[in-house]
Amino acid sequence: MNLAPDRAKLAWRARRGARELDSLLLPYVRDRGAGLSEDTLKAMEQLLSEPDPVLLDWFLQRKVPAEPQVAALIRDILIYSGQRHQDQRSPSGS
Repeated sequence: MNLAPDRAKLAWRARRGARELDSLLLPYVRDRGAGLSEDTLKAMEQLLSEPDPVLLDWFLQRKVPAEPQVAALIRDILIYSGQRHQDQRSPSGS
């Protein structure tokens, strides 16, 4: 099964237009998209099918998605984003 078209579509769908969501979703899909399992891709499709206000509630941890796979994906995206920001703040050579 060739997943490349699905991954390209995923990158396009990750562009939400809301700066808060774009800063979480776009780097995650760009950096980790090629290595996502089929199950994680399905969870990402579920996540991206939701409207922006729902996504903001989930990412701001005001609400938790009912689907455990989507909740796990949100945790992974938040962890990745936190690590990415920490790496950007670390002085080079440390």
